[in-house]
Amino acid sequence: MLKVALAQLNSNDDIQNNLKSILNLIDEAFANPNKPEIIFFPENSLFFRVQADDKVSALDIHSSVWAELQNKADSTGIALHLTTALLDEDKKVYNASVLISPNQKLEITYRKIHLFNITLSGQKSIRESDVFADGTGPSIFEFKGFKFGSSICYDVRFSELYSYYAKHDVDVILIPAAFLVKTGQAHWDLLLRARAIESQCYVLAAAQAGSHHSSKSDAHRETYGNSMIIGPWGEILAQKVDGVGLVYFDIKKAEIAAVRTQIPMKSHRRL
Repeated sequence: MLKVALAQLNSNDDIQNNLKSILNLIDEAFANPNKPEIIFFPENSLFFRVQADDKVSALDIHSSVWAELQNKADSTGIALHLTTALLDEDKKVYNASVLISPNQKLEITYRKIHLFNITLSGQKSIRESDVFADGTGPSIFEFKGFKFGSSICYDVRFSELYSYYAKHDVDVILIPAAFLVKTGQAHWDLLLRARAIESQCYVLAAAQAGSHHSSKSDAHRETYGNSMIIGPWGEILAQKVDGVGLVYFDIKKAEIAAVRTQIPMKSHRRL
């Protein structure tokens, strides 16, 4: 069994403000009787670009922000998984996920493969590729005996990524996100449940939520929220619809095994 928590955030373009919110949630989790072993935060955890033409503030791996988060992980014994703009050693900026385990070296676990370049009807175009380099492939990491398959937000629409994770028997798929309201209402829970069902594993989807207001202007953006923990049968086990806060749950390998025994997809797979 692994005790986990999802953190729902309302980040903006002020890194210190976002860091403060994150640290407060870690303290809240530490004080909870059901203290999690790891907390998963959403996409854009430390910097959320509110103004479309604003420069993205990407943190390099030597930033003091990471040191502060590492100190918090060390003092609480809680591991942290965050997704944010990251200036990597190759000098490229990635939308990347980072694992901070107590008393261990920071690990970049994933760089987003599918970048969000879209134009919704009646809305301005969004082009992640104008800022971010694309990641080159899937990524699996282990934490306390559980195998995690990594993805970020828009990746959720590309089933071939999750087919890879299913073939590699991951226990959990991570989908940190900052989903738009329009697409969230239409597709969010449907896609999350599908990914859990086809891979017969848990899906943990921490999300940004609400109206995000710029610290520099009157600009604002909206995100869908609805952070969810989906079980390997495809059921919603825990959810936070709106607001900033935490969702707690204990994930169990026995639940994964029970579903895979009833419907042995692995032995039936032909492609």
